[in-house]
Amino acid sequence: MKNKFTPPKNFTIGILGNVEKISTCETALELIRILEERGINFYVQKEISEQMRIRCGLNAGKSSVQASDVPGKSDVIVSLGGDGTILRTAKTVGESGKPILGVNLGKLGFLAELNFDELRKSIDGLLKGEFNLEERTVLKASFGRGKKASSVFALNDVVIDKAGSPRMIDLETYVDSEYLITYRADGIVISTPTGSTGYCLSTGGPIITMETRVIAISPISPHTLSARPVIVPDSSEIRIVVRSAYKHVMLAADGQVSSVQAPPAEFAVSLAPHRITLLRKSTNGFFGLLRSKLMWGVDIRSSEEYRTGEEKE
Repeated sequence: MKNKFTPPKNFTIGILGNVEKISTCETALELIRILEERGINFYVQKEISEQMRIRCGLNAGKSSVQASDVPGKSDVIVSLGGDGTILRTAKTVGESGKPILGVNLGKLGFLAELNFDELRKSIDGLLKGEFNLEERTVLKASFGRGKKASSVFALNDVVIDKAGSPRMIDLETYVDSEYLITYRADGIVISTPTGSTGYCLSTGGPIITMETRVIAISPISPHTLSARPVIVPDSSEIRIVVRSAYKHVMLAADGQVSSVQAPPAEFAVSLAPHRITLLRKSTNGFFGLLRSKLMWGVDIRSSEEYRTGEEKE
């Protein structure tokens, strides 16, 4: 669901990012300069602040806080990195509901759509209310029993796989207690519409528009070629039972290993009670984003690299 973002008076921006990228420090420095020019308050992740101190001698002082404290002190979170960084930022933001603005310092950038050159223009656009608030559904994955029961959340997807074993595993799959199929495969991806352009896409799953209220179930390298991805309403509970495997079964939420279980193991995945809100440019439509990022309609034969390769041959 989309609504226009209206900046509150004297609002505060929080800065989180991927500290392993050198460009994160450089981008944070530029962002802070822009914010200071406009008199906008900010808080910056402690690790990023430390990198700025080491590289440039800039001390963020009291504006430097632990990453976990940034959402509580901010009205908007700017995430510096790539899509993976936004997924980690979403975990930090959690149920606070603070909107996330992604600056892409990576490669593809489905979620983090802005780039370094757009920083100044984007901050000004934010102040003018030129961005949309776009709510994204989140998955909750539960596993374990009794005192060992636990749960994790995922904006993109929940993956259950064979934890490095060379053998396939049998994944009994149920939707709202109704038996669906036993996938004999390397694993299974359970995805939100947001995650449909991630691992789900790599498994041959569908691309799903963000407004579509569904969950995608996609097997990873299934042994039976007729075993296909299945779309179910996002009101469903999906239960995966693994009764036997070579050694262990692994559950990962948004690419982060959350649990390694010894079979028999059971996992339940359903819609989380909260959502994540992204700030998106009003002019960028979903299909335009797909054409741009997936290079739909682009003939690589006309590219310089392709022509150069032909000449060499």
